[in-house]
Amino acid sequence: MERALDVLLCFAGETAGLGVTQIAEKVGLYKSTVHRILAALEAKGFVRHDGVTGRYQLGLKALELASVYLTSGDVPTVAYSEMALLRDRAQETVSLYVRDGLERVRVQRAEGPLAVRRVVGLGERLPLYLGASGKVLLAWAPGGDCGALLDQILPAEFDRGALAGAIGDALGQGWAVSLEEREAGVASVAAPVLDRVGRCVAALAISGPVTRFDAESTARLGELVMQSAKVIGYRL
Repeated sequence: MERALDVLLCFAGETAGLGVTQIAEKVGLYKSTVHRILAALEAKGFVRHDGVTGRYQLGLKALELASVYLTSGDVPTVAYSEMALLRDRAQETVSLYVRDGLERVRVQRAEGPLAVRRVVGLGERLPLYLGASGKVLLAWAPGGDCGALLDQILPAEFDRGALAGAIGDALGQGWAVSLEEREAGVASVAAPVLDRVGRCVAALAISGPVTRFDAESTARLGELVMQSAKVIGYRL
């Protein structure tokens, strides 16, 4: 069972599919073992095999599970209506992230209406130490865990002092900003979604082309995302 789950997890973020050799290298198993696991997963509909490319991709059963999660009344479902309103106010793409271990995962989205916009995928895993949402999830980490998390995730050459300053700024103003930190040409602002006891359960973010994030626009969007994050928190 554990090995089958490891194989499924290989597909996270892999939109082009994976070959048997790639999967075997990722999970550290023999190709013959991976073949058997994939055959079982394919029989249950969790993966499908492309006869032309020879690659495997996630199947419809994986989509069914994702759909159940997104409609289970959890944070992504509660947040979506407010995210759509925020998208319309900001005219930019809105995303919702949760922390999963040492990474952040996009669990909901409302794509911007403009022709030039940020296109994002659900389930994408991203680092905590880059981007506005990562700063928020670090800044509002429960129990003062921020320092311990940074010890585990920061590359040796990373400027920890600058990140600590940005995290402090986020705590002071209630929202964080990122200008081309993780992806060239992209900017974002994010705020924490807090539950009724003040725990940060998610980060709500607005992202788009950096050319539309001048100082005045960034401040306006920061206020908008903070207000919407509070609304979602109240609904929780």
